[in-house]
Amino acid sequence: MRVLSIVGLFLAIFLATSVCSGFAQEGVIKEIIVFGNERVDKEVILKEIGSKAGEDFSQERVREDVKAVYRLGYFRDVQVDVSETEGEIILTFAVIEKPFVVNIVISGNVKLDQEEIEDVIEVKRDTVLEMDKVQSSVTQIKKLYTSKRYFGSEVNHWVEVEKGNRAVVYFDIVEGVKGYLTKIIFIGNTVLGARKLKSVMQTKEKGWTWWLTKSGRLETDVLEVDVSRIRSLYYNYGYVTVKVDDPEITLSENKKSIQITIRIEEGEQYRLGSLDITGDILTTKEDLLKGVKSRVEKVYNASLVQKDLLWLSDQYADQGYAYVDVSPMTMLDSENRLVHLNFKIEKGIEVFINRIEIAGNTMTRDKVIRRELKIGEGDRYSSTRIRKSRQRVARTQYFKEVDFAPSPTEKKELIDLDIRVEEQQMGRLEFGAGYSNEYGVVGAVGVSHGNLFGRGYKAYLKGELGEEVMTYEVGFTDPRFLDTPLSVGLSAYNRTYEYNTYDADVIGGTINFGMEITDTIRTDLDYLFERVRIYDIDYSYGPNDYIYKEKLRGWTTTSKVTVTVTRDTINNVYNPTKGSTIWVAGTVAGLGGDNYFYTAAGGASWYHSIIGDLVVNLRGNIGIIRGYNNSEVPLPSKFFVGGGAKTLRGFEYGMAGPLDSKLEPIGALNMVAFTTELTYPLSKTIGLKVAVFYDIGKGFDDWDNITPLRNAVGVGFRWYSPFGPIRIDWGYNLMPISHRGEKTNVWDFSMGAMF
Repeated sequence: MRVLSIVGLFLAIFLATSVCSGFAQEGVIKEIIVFGNERVDKEVILKEIGSKAGEDFSQERVREDVKAVYRLGYFRDVQVDVSETEGEIILTFAVIEKPFVVNIVISGNVKLDQEEIEDVIEVKRDTVLEMDKVQSSVTQIKKLYTSKRYFGSEVNHWVEVEKGNRAVVYFDIVEGVKGYLTKIIFIGNTVLGARKLKSVMQTKEKGWTWWLTKSGRLETDVLEVDVSRIRSLYYNYGYVTVKVDDPEITLSENKKSIQITIRIEEGEQYRLGSLDITGDILTTKEDLLKGVKSRVEKVYNASLVQKDLLWLSDQYADQGYAYVDVSPMTMLDSENRLVHLNFKIEKGIEVFINRIEIAGNTMTRDKVIRRELKIGEGDRYSSTRIRKSRQRVARTQYFKEVDFAPSPTEKKELIDLDIRVEEQQMGRLEFGAGYSNEYGVVGAVGVSHGNLFGRGYKAYLKGELGEEVMTYEVGFTDPRFLDTPLSVGLSAYNRTYEYNTYDADVIGGTINFGMEITDTIRTDLDYLFERVRIYDIDYSYGPNDYIYKEKLRGWTTTSKVTVTVTRDTINNVYNPTKGSTIWVAGTVAGLGGDNYFYTAAGGASWYHSIIGDLVVNLRGNIGIIRGYNNSEVPLPSKFFVGGGAKTLRGFEYGMAGPLDSKLEPIGALNMVAFTTELTYPLSKTIGLKVAVFYDIGKGFDDWDNITPLRNAVGVGFRWYSPFGPIRIDWGYNLMPISHRGEKTNVWDFSMGAMF
C-alpha cells in the first residue's frame, strides 16, 4: 500500500505540474512536506532544500531544490508538488529511495578468500545500491584473479530486491586456471626490434625471477598503457603515423600459459620541417628558440618536443605566469614526410604565492620544512624555485613522499602552495657482522636518529666488539644551526685494536662546521684531536721496524684541520640512477700535538642508466699523505686499502697496501682505488637488486711501486628491506699473493634495521 500511495502521489504531482506549468505561482511558502523517505532522515533532505517556510516562493529555486535532493544519491526519483491555499504555498517533495544493500553474496571462490574479494569490490553493505558500482565490481574481481595469474575467470552477477526495498547483490565466480604470460610477439616491426619494444612495457614475460617480480602477470589496464608506450617510442624515432593494434590475447589449451600478439604498422619516418613560436612572446622569439632542443631537418622526436614544451612553460612560470598554456600545434606534410611544429603560447595573468600550507608532518616541525624552501609567501610564482624547494625537502631524507601542489584561490592573481609529506621512521638500529684475519669475528651495533625531536638533529651511538677489536663512538649534528645555513657537528670515539703482533689504543673527537654554497655544492671544515698509543708489540720486532718505532713514541697527539668541498647532483640517496658526487679535501696536522703531516685527497662517483633499469656506477678515489717538520705520518692516519665497498673488495682490511715483517697492515702514504659496478633490480616491489663489480687499486708508499695494481671481481645484493638497508658483497681476489697471507675471496656484510 505504501508503494501504491507513492505512485499515486507521483501521478497527482505530474497532473498538477502539467496544469500549473502554464502560469507562475506567487505567494509565501507556508509549509514544506517530505514524503516517501523510509531510511533517509527527513532533516537530511530538508538541509538540501533552499526554499524555506516564511519566504517567497520561487520556481527557479524549487527546480534547484529538486536537483540538490537528487544529488544526495539516495533516490531513484524526486518530484515536487506546488499547491496554493489562500495565497500561501505548500511544497511537497515526494521521493522514491534506491534499494539499500543489506547483503553481498560471493560464491564459487575456492582459490581466493572472500575477504580478499570484498576488499576490491566497490559495492558495499549498508549503502545505497548503485548498478554502476556493481558493474565495476565485476571488473575489479576479474582484475584480482588476473593479478593472481588465474586466467580466464568469469563473474556472473545479479541483484534481488526484497520486501522493504532491501537489495542482495550476488557474485558467482567461475575461477580460471593459474597460468603465466610466457610470450609476447610483435608482427610488422622492422625498425625497432622486439627487445627494444619490450623494454618500454611494464607487462613482462615470465622470467627466472618470476617468484620475486611481477613477470608473467597480465593486467589488461597495464597492457593498454603499454600499447601507448610503444606508440610513444615510435613517435620518438619520427614514426608519427605508426599504428599499434589492440593486443590479441591467446590462452593455451590447458589455460596455463598465455601469449600476447601485437600487430604494428610502422609507416614512414618524418623529420621536423619547421619550428615556430606564436602568441604571447615573453622576451623575443629568438631568445625562446635558443632554449628549444628540437631542430629543423632532424628526425622528429616527440619526447624532445615534450621537453621543449616543459622548458617553455618554465620560462613563463618562473616569471609568475602559473597558468601559462603552451600548445604544440603540429601539421603533417605526408608528401615530403615533414612535421611542421608551432608552439602557441597564452601566458595568462601574473600570479603570486598566497599561503604555504604544510600537512602530514606529525613529528617534523614546520620550520624544518620551511627553511628548505626557495620560495616564500608573497613571492612571485616560480616553477623552478618550487621544484628546487621540493628537491631540497626530499633531500633531507625525513620523508618517504614529498608533494608540492599549487591550488587556486578566490583571487586569480593569488595561488596557495600545499605541501604534503609522508614521514618515514628516522630511528635506526644498525648491526653487522664480519670476519677477518686481523680481528676475527666482529659484531657491530649502533643506534641513530636522523630527525631527533622533529628538529632535524642527527645523533648516533655505535660500537664494535670482537675477539681483537673494541670501539665506541658517539656523535651529534645540527644541520641548520640556529636555523642558519651553517651545520655544526660533534663526535667522540674510543677504539682498541688487538692485532696479531701489537695492540693500539685510539681516543679522539671531532668538531665539524659545514655550509651550503649552492644547491649542489657545500664546504666542510673539520677539526680532529686524537691520541694514539702502540703497545704490547711482538718481541721479535727489531729497532728498524716501523711498529717498534711507533711503540717507543708512547702516547702521541694529533691535532688537524680538514677542508672538504663536495658537489652532489645524485637524484636519489637510496636508489641512485643518475648524477654524480665529486669531492676534494685537504688536511694539515700540526696545530699543536706531536704529529706534523698534510694530506690531499679527492674522489668522484657517477651514476648512469645504461639500458632500462641497468645502472652503472663508476667510482674513483685518490689520496696522498706526507709528513713535514721531520715528522713521520702516524699509523692511524695512513691509507688502509682493502676491506669494504669504500676501497677494495676481495681483500681484508689494509691487505691491498704495505705490510710489515709480520704481515700486519701498516697503512700507505698514497692510495688509488677505482670501481665499476652494475646494478639491476631483481624486484622493484621489494627493493632487491643484484650487483656485479670490478675493483682495482692499491695502497703504496712510492709512486714507482704503483704497479702492479691489485684487483678483484665480485657479486653482491642490495636490499632496502623493511628493516633497513642490507648490503652483501662477495669479492674474489684475481691475483692473490700467497706469501702476503692474502685470501682468495672475502665476504662483506652490513645491515640496518628501522624502529
